[in-house]
Amino acid sequence: MSRFTRHTSLTFSAGLLLAAGLACGTASAAPAAQEETVRIDTFTMSRLTLQGGGGPPVRYYLSKPARKAPLVLYIQGSGCVPNFVGLGTANPYSTLYSWLPLAQQGRYAVMAVDKPYQQDALQKGPYGSAIGCGDAFNDHFSYETWLATLTQAVRHALQRPEVDARRVLVIGQSEGGPMAAGLARALPEVTDVVLLGANGPTQLFDFAASIYRSQDSDDIKLLRLRELDATFDAIRADPKSTRKLAWGHPYLRWSSFFAQSTLENLTHSKARVYLASGMQDNSVPIVSTEVLYAQLRAQGRDVSFSRVPMAGHSLVPEGRPMSEGQKEYDAFMAWFERP
Repeated sequence: MSRFTRHTSLTFSAGLLLAAGLACGTASAAPAAQEETVRIDTFTMSRLTLQGGGGPPVRYYLSKPARKAPLVLYIQGSGCVPNFVGLGTANPYSTLYSWLPLAQQGRYAVMAVDKPYQQDALQKGPYGSAIGCGDAFNDHFSYETWLATLTQAVRHALQRPEVDARRVLVIGQSEGGPMAAGLARALPEVTDVVLLGANGPTQLFDFAASIYRSQDSDDIKLLRLRELDATFDAIRADPKSTRKLAWGHPYLRWSSFFAQSTLENLTHSKARVYLASGMQDNSVPIVSTEVLYAQLRAQGRDVSFSRVPMAGHSLVPEGRPMSEGQKEYDAFMAWFERP
């Protein structure tokens, strides 16, 4: 679950950018981009909305560094909690921990992308689920559509004058982990990947690993494993359904993510990899990340792993403030800065 960081005082000034050519094998015309400048005290960032392409508009946020700087993209976890809440009011805040403090340093072009049909208001349902996200969101959201949105946004951002495209860091939290891996596979411009509380093989493995990790008897574990198989079979029988739910998400979401392996996608990328997981994570068992780490090491890849004792999915012990995990964020940014 995201923790909120509150900020104040923002104003908007709107402008229109001319579209530039995008690099995607061959240059092609970019869709028109509407740009708004967002001011938070002395800090400013841009909100860009890309029109065209036949799908929903692609909207992303980009900070304005002091000089041309590497791109740092944060990819949020599951559900439809917006990246920024209350924009245009007296009390805006970000749901992405460390996004604004990093952007305010002025050393990087820091980026976040809204999910397709993302609402601006807070989610009216359990965070991390798709409950309360609205029919338009759930009818559209899948691994493939989210990856296409991220890819289009990053390609557009790489053409911006404030972005140094030679270094691109993608930070994926939870569900954002497999998305970061997929983006690194799709875009060779991604040089570095940070995965926080992220899985290794398919998410189906995470469910089984959680069952084995429990203190239940073997008989209960077998029962739960059979229930897992039955739910998977139901999803596979109707993979495009957006009205049938399992574990708080439509079948479409699960079928598309079950088909993906974070490990496989990173294997097909050249990015350096940094992993951080709580050893008491109840959402994504750390053993799933261990599979990823072991395989990447065996392949001779440049990979680091921070195992955080007593920490849960947010990299802090259960019930403790998110600020206690700041050292983990400092650590991976120090890792990124190393040659």
